[in-house]
Amino acid sequence: MKRGSKKHNKLDAEAKAGLLFALPFIIGLVIFTVIPFVSSFIFSFTNYNMKTSPDFVGLANYKIMLANDSLFWPSLWNTIVHVLISTPLNLIFGVMLALLLNNKLKGMNVYRTIFYLPNVVSMVAMALLWLWLFQPSFGLINQLLGPIYKLLGAQPIGWLNDASTSKLAIALMGLWTCGGSMVIYLAQLQDIPRDLYEAAEIDGANGWQRMKRITIPLMTPAIFYNLIMTLISGFQVFMQSFIMTSGGPARSTYYFAYYLYDKAFKDGQMGMASAMAWFLLVATLIVTMIVFVTSRRWVFYMNGEEN
Repeated sequence: MKRGSKKHNKLDAEAKAGLLFALPFIIGLVIFTVIPFVSSFIFSFTNYNMKTSPDFVGLANYKIMLANDSLFWPSLWNTIVHVLISTPLNLIFGVMLALLLNNKLKGMNVYRTIFYLPNVVSMVAMALLWLWLFQPSFGLINQLLGPIYKLLGAQPIGWLNDASTSKLAIALMGLWTCGGSMVIYLAQLQDIPRDLYEAAEIDGANGWQRMKRITIPLMTPAIFYNLIMTLISGFQVFMQSFIMTSGGPARSTYYFAYYLYDKAFKDGQMGMASAMAWFLLVATLIVTMIVFVTSRRWVFYMNGEEN
């Protein structure tokens, strides 16, 4: 009886010690995540400008946002276009990079590190660098494309100064951080059993057939994960346009998150900004759920079963 009591007391002491160590994280989670999350939902039903007490207005913010806001739909459309451009680019480039770096060659770890390094660079520093790269007259990209411009008799592209190319430029900038997804693809590639390739070679399958029937299908779990993460980050695009274009030219890079920022911190309309944030959350959630549902048809695992 005493032995059981001592064991119980020991478990209680360990539980208390564990809770004590986790307490700073729990407090931070409540203060900086849970409380703002709940508060924003409440504020979305109020007229709140941070100077006066919130006035409950029901669904008025949502009605104004959807029906009477001239910038709501254009900013949302800009964001959707960005997602449609950046998501395929990031997925394709990340997969290609992983396939290249999966070869067992001397110094390959160095190349993997080099491609991953941009992920540890701050977004501000990265945006300033790409601002120079996209500069029309002396930027590195147009310098490299100079011979092509001369051959075609064309003027240098004003990447960030032209509304027709600004969205593409912002999306291309996202390729700089493909090293993060590359690491996940590499882990998935190295988890594929070699005997599958050996069996395919014995059956006479060429390189393309092995890629199509083995590599790509067994990479789909990693592709699925990176697709979800890329979609979420794409809907939240903000810092690039904030630093590089200020939403221009002609509001072509005035994304939804940028408009939300202006509503909150320039116009002081915290109630409306909260409603916009919840709209963005629900829209992202719907898109994510669609991907989850459709993944059952195209995501495959090692046991040969679909998701």
